[in-house]
Amino acid sequence: MSLSLASMGADLTLLVDSSGSVIDVSYFDSAIARFGVEDWPGRSWADTVTRESLDKIQNLIDECTKKGASRSHQVNHPGGRGADLPIEYVLRRIEGFPYMIAYGTDLRKFAEVQQQLIQAQFELEREYRRVRESEARYRVIYQKMDSALLVVDGETRRIIDGNATAGRILGVTLSKLVGDTLISQAERDHRERLTEALSESRALGQSRSVTVAAAANGASIELQISPYRENGKINQLVSVSNPAADEYAMGGMSSDKWAWTEAVPEAQLVIDAKGAVYSVNGRFLDMIHVLGRNHAIGRNVNNWLGASSVDMQVLSNRLRDEGEVRQFLTVVRDEMGSSRPVRLSATRIEAGSEDPLYSVIVTEQSSRDLPSTTHTNGVHGATSDFSELIGRVPLKELIRESADVIEKLCIEAALTQTENNRAAAADLLGLSRQSLYLKLKRYGLEDFNGRT
Repeated sequence: MSLSLASMGADLTLLVDSSGSVIDVSYFDSAIARFGVEDWPGRSWADTVTRESLDKIQNLIDECTKKGASRSHQVNHPGGRGADLPIEYVLRRIEGFPYMIAYGTDLRKFAEVQQQLIQAQFELEREYRRVRESEARYRVIYQKMDSALLVVDGETRRIIDGNATAGRILGVTLSKLVGDTLISQAERDHRERLTEALSESRALGQSRSVTVAAAANGASIELQISPYRENGKINQLVSVSNPAADEYAMGGMSSDKWAWTEAVPEAQLVIDAKGAVYSVNGRFLDMIHVLGRNHAIGRNVNNWLGASSVDMQVLSNRLRDEGEVRQFLTVVRDEMGSSRPVRLSATRIEAGSEDPLYSVIVTEQSSRDLPSTTHTNGVHGATSDFSELIGRVPLKELIRESADVIEKLCIEAALTQTENNRAAAADLLGLSRQSLYLKLKRYGLEDFNGRT
């Protein structure tokens, strides 16, 4: 039988005798010659392969001897100073023919394809890593920027994305904003106007401005709606601004009016009679761990000052009646969840406005200034704020203000008992569901999760 006939369909064909010696070699690709295949006849087949392939040669011979044909095995022939020659062999015995025939498939082309796939995978991973880093950078910049922005789906008008500044102006946490419709963020009387502005902007491809009242806090906000194309559809970028807060202080006063606050050696802020923050200095920002003034202006001081809502209510009433308060004991809460005792001194500022403003100085208390008290149960802990007000606040006023605190404590207890089931809590308190939601908003318990 001619070896050239037997080798048809194989890249490399060997005639091997029973002792494992190579009798003859046939190949079609001339590039194989550089691996010294012409010198293989007369040598042991095992001597032509690399060390790790020796056992595979023996397995090929043993399997062929027992069964007449072996399974395929990949072996490597040494390439001198270059790469090895990978060959996948199948060894067969033909009836009446004295030698075994090894049919070999050159695996170099598969190795090249595999190497290209690996290289492509590396490139994809590098590109994915670059995109992921760019996305992370975009997210950080997007959340840290002072401008309040929302990304709105042009068809469903649901909020796809937004930053914390937009949530602060709208009075809604960012987690609740995303996925909700932009229309629902406006008060009912203004929703039709907002819907028309969104429709016009998308249909005409032009920017539109509309002023509405926020549903969460009633603040007057201005929305600048700009359409853009994304993935074959038209979405809208909405810039949110609060004109009153942008002026940095209400009543027509500019930020320069409050430049003197930075010269105050203590933490200082300016508030109105309702507790809205008009100005803060850097020391107060350090105390509450807030990044910048724009994150504090326009928010209520209750976010940081007061062991309970009664503290700031009492302070506001005394300022309204007396115009000045000294050594008012309360606590300050920072953005990291910790609190510490402070003393407040507040006085009215003549700001040329019908609504008076008040300057509040916040001084941290030292440990020796704190009263020594021991609370044996949760009730004492909940009422300790009142005991600290005795002697500083008239009894009649304290009783009036305490009703709100008691109501808030009852609502918190009902939510805890019902594991934040609002409907069950309303039944437990004997309230309608709507009344409960109004009280939750009044006491700032919209995000209360029922856990203490």
